[in-house]
Amino acid sequence: MANGDGGRLFRMAIVLLGIVAAGMILKNASNVFVPLTVAFFIMLLLQPVSNRTAYLVDRTLYRIKGRFGREHISEESRLAVIFSVVFVLLLFIVLSFGVYILIRGQIDLILGKSNEIMNNIVEPIKTWMVSSGLFGDSEAVSQYVNNMAESAMSILPNAARPIISGMFTFVMILILTTFLMVGRRRLEEKLSQNLEPDNFDRIMQISSKMENNVRKFILTKLVTSSITGLGIGMGLMLFLEAQDAIIWGSICFIMNFIPIYGSLIAGAGAVLYTMAVYQEGSFLDVWPVILIIVAVNMSVSNALEPKLMQSSLPVGAVTVLTAVILWAWLWGAWGMMLAVPITILMKVMLEETCGKRWIIAIMET
Repeated sequence: MANGDGGRLFRMAIVLLGIVAAGMILKNASNVFVPLTVAFFIMLLLQPVSNRTAYLVDRTLYRIKGRFGREHISEESRLAVIFSVVFVLLLFIVLSFGVYILIRGQIDLILGKSNEIMNNIVEPIKTWMVSSGLFGDSEAVSQYVNNMAESAMSILPNAARPIISGMFTFVMILILTTFLMVGRRRLEEKLSQNLEPDNFDRIMQISSKMENNVRKFILTKLVTSSITGLGIGMGLMLFLEAQDAIIWGSICFIMNFIPIYGSLIAGAGAVLYTMAVYQEGSFLDVWPVILIIVAVNMSVSNALEPKLMQSSLPVGAVTVLTAVILWAWLWGAWGMMLAVPITILMKVMLEETCGKRWIIAIMET
């Protein structure tokens, strides 16, 4: 019995050491793993579009050559696949450029209103801290608040610099996505040639289930995020200029892809920005903005999203929260956005290959 307990403890220690080692590798090599993971999920999203495009191109070539009495060969079907990949990647580049313009516009928008932010938010806070007498000398308090405000204004461009200037990362993701989309078909062909039919079918079944779950989650999140961004953007048009409202609605759309934390951060930012540029600049003056943001987020997250996520989110809220914290520590903002898709992949893989049902039960809580 003692030997059995000792062996079990030894195996647990090895597993824990392996998890820690894997975490350190993922964290230290994030410059490699983040683009690879992003490219993988982009491939999952774009693959159905690519397959459909390849089918249409292949059928078009078949009909054209049939009219001239020429045989349609397999090499031309491969040409259709390559054409579809190029077409889909061009769409991805256009969308990525749109996101870049959005982020750049948001930074310029906030920095351009720095005087309003200082006058309507920072100055009232400083006045209250000085008048209350709870924070010591008035000059020291003023200097401290000014330094904090300057630091806060510098956080946004510094945090977004890797996204704005990350051309190398973008090109790397683009190249990896291309190879993954082209290599996927070749991998399936190699597996079908070298594996027994039963084993090949089993692998393809697991792969299809993993892909479908992740794809459904991302597409569902795309729908709910679009509704959130549209609702908040239209509501903010009552209080802000149309350009400002559209940009903040778009930011809420993007941040909603980060579970739990994203909508809170985006909503708080929209409220503070409205306070900064809207007349008196107090919470009492912008309470309709707070009400709109809370109402839209609550309606989508509590009414619409649970119904749409019933079949596409096979993990529980506690698991999602833990995953977001863990992957945020490993990969920062990218980790927060990728946490749920990665967790879904892990859960489906464990469900199909591991007999330990208690692990799956924990992940569903």
